[in-house]
Amino acid sequence: MGGAAGEHPLLVAPLGRRGWLLLGLILANVVLIALWHIARDSEAQGVKSTLEHLGRSLNAQAAENMARGRPLAARWASGNPFVQLHWQPADYCGELFAGDEPRRGCWYFQPEQARLLYRERFGEVRRWQLLGLPLAQPGLAAAPLTAVELRPLAAGEP
Repeated sequence: MGGAAGEHPLLVAPLGRRGWLLLGLILANVVLIALWHIARDSEAQGVKSTLEHLGRSLNAQAAENMARGRPLAARWASGNPFVQLHWQPADYCGELFAGDEPRRGCWYFQPEQARLLYRERFGEVRRWQLLGLPLAQPGLAAAPLTAVELRPLAAGEP
């Protein structure tokens, strides 16, 4: 065989034009897949961060009210938490009413259902229900609220 002793001709043959093109396409796909995963993971972290911030802020408001001896007003379980907390992330796009189409990468509040909605840039629409947690006091028909939490809704849940 031609070449140095013990060398296989396929291992030392230079890449032709088609070989370089194929190698370039493979590398481009690897880079695009990696960037896709980075973008999805980054968005997921942003959503998680926003939810954690909202949860902490709602809990802090409830604790402040309890320290003052006042229960949390019922509006906290049905109102827009972004407006009530005076905190809106850059990707908050306002209130969304029935029939409106959410834009990708935006947070919304749905006042009819007291829900938060986020439409992912690369995926589905996610929703969370605002729930008021009442103070456990026997005999009270309408117990005052001690906290508000965000419960995630399943994809098919209305």
